[in-house]
Amino acid sequence: MDYLIRMEGGTLRFGTQVDLKSEAVTGNSNTVRDLVKWDIPAGVYRAKDIVREAGILLEAVCARLGDAAAGPLLRNLQASLAVSGREAVLPFAPLAAGEERKSLFLAQAEQIGTALSGWAREIYAEQPGRQRYGYDALLRLVHRSRCDQHLWTPEAVGILMGPAGSPEVMQLFNEYLHQLVLLRDILIPYENWGEVPLEIGEDHEVIGLRHIEPARDRFFTELIVKRIAHKEIVRFTQKVLCPELVPVGYGFQYRLGTVLPAAVGKSPVTAAPGLLRWHPAQILPGSEAGNTEAVAFDYEQADYGAAPRSYIDSCAPGRPNRDGANAASLHFRSAADIVPRMPPPGRASLELRLTASEGGREYRVDLGQALRGHRYMYRPGAAISTETESSPTSGSEGHSGWLEYEAADILDLPGLVDSSRDSIYYVSAEGNTPLLLGLLGKLFPQNVVIIDGDGADEYPGALRAGKQFGAKFLLHRGIP
Repeated sequence: MDYLIRMEGGTLRFGTQVDLKSEAVTGNSNTVRDLVKWDIPAGVYRAKDIVREAGILLEAVCARLGDAAAGPLLRNLQASLAVSGREAVLPFAPLAAGEERKSLFLAQAEQIGTALSGWAREIYAEQPGRQRYGYDALLRLVHRSRCDQHLWTPEAVGILMGPAGSPEVMQLFNEYLHQLVLLRDILIPYENWGEVPLEIGEDHEVIGLRHIEPARDRFFTELIVKRIAHKEIVRFTQKVLCPELVPVGYGFQYRLGTVLPAAVGKSPVTAAPGLLRWHPAQILPGSEAGNTEAVAFDYEQADYGAAPRSYIDSCAPGRPNRDGANAASLHFRSAADIVPRMPPPGRASLELRLTASEGGREYRVDLGQALRGHRYMYRPGAAISTETESSPTSGSEGHSGWLEYEAADILDLPGLVDSSRDSIYYVSAEGNTPLLLGLLGKLFPQNVVIIDGDGADEYPGALRAGKQFGAKFLLHRGIP
């Protein structure tokens, strides 16, 4: 079945849909005598499934301490997953102030941590471990957990180290906290984090999610200490989902789907530059990928600064283009395709193919460059209404010398499109979201400002956005 992404202003088609129903784990197959030591059984899980498996540790603690201990211990979990406070394992809030990428991941961490804490409460109330293994098995469960230096709330300390506590319950609870902290952390890069399938293999040598710790440590070092590069975000997700794949590029396909930047499947205006999205699809079948299911998607041009360029000044605004066709009459279908080029084993580049509504002419744009353009684009700041700043007028020349071009003018030119003049250029995508993404892939990504909707109140802010020298391209999404 073809995989389709329907969004406001268009549809993207790529690859075939992956059915993960056959991969689901059925914990009910376990019996009481199977609970010799805690681990996550081999299989494929979503985030809530992992919370359920880790919840067995909390049930084992409360089997010894009584159900009244659950409330304080769950409040400790919530404090550990918070982004500020004494018990926060990732006290990220003070570090993220004033830095856009860090603030984005801070918001992700906060949202995911809140959801995991809520699920943990919900799942504990269901007592799945007691139903699956029995109360006596939970009483016998012992787990050796190394010290991960997670701080406990005073309330939790009083319970775990009080008269009913013991080293055994302390280690069980420590492992419970640590597994859910790891789960939160590996989901942070994904916009649709609740849908991402996580695979636990038969032959993993460490317990639960602990195998991802080296990759997680590198990711957070890069995130906190530096201004993290996109390749480091992709490297982290590859190490978690497909560790055998050599890290490269801006996304990848593996056995359980495809991971691409969030702008694939969402309007580039609202998609967060830096986040990824998992798709239940495979773009390349195994036979075309060198008989391997793991394929990294790389840029057509590793160094976009050295890529061939054309200059928009060679095409007169609002006039017939170089093929003699009237560019103003050329519109594009709102459905576009993402297709692979024939790759060497393990690597591929992807094309975004746009089709003209009349005549069916096809335009091809490197998807990697489009996504790179999305990361480097600017958004208007707060608009200030003035009498001297307004929207472009129709015709070849807009307000105050703004030059207006059609999308086809840009797509017709070879290479990346730039300008040799310090002018302002206006291009509308006419509400066509795939076309907007394609234009981001054609414009040289150094001073492109993207404008939303009818845009009337955004033009003043657009003039102030970006670099205040050189050519500036105002790329208008338009109204679908």
